Amino acid sequence: MRNSVLGLSDKLDFYFYQRPVPMNKGIEALRGLVINEFGRDPGDGAVYIFISKGMKEIKLLHHHNGIYTMYTNKIYKGRFVYPVYNRERDLYVMDWLRLKRLLNGCAKYSVK
Repeated sequence: MRNSVLGLSDKLDFYFYQRPVPMNKGIEALRGLVINEFGRDPGDGAVYIFISKGMKEIKLLHHHNGIYTMYTNKIYKGRFVYPVYNRERDLYVMDWLRLKRLLNGCAKYSVK
């Protein structure tokens, strides 16, 4: 898989939760947010992205082949940047390139 990082690829849909989330939340709590806040099935194969209040830590929740995986990334310099709101879709949606840059440590990259 040329365009993949940690089992994630450009073929997936990525949804960004718009409010800060306490980073002590585990898989079950994040699944609950996907169900109750996004109104989506967390087992749909999409990747759900959550950011901490201080914008220094992100968590990703992904379901594939019956298994939930939670990825955590924390930066010590700079901050993660919120993506721009997509009015047409009524969501914060992050594309693959921007997510990949965040996961590779480009925290100052402005997500638009």
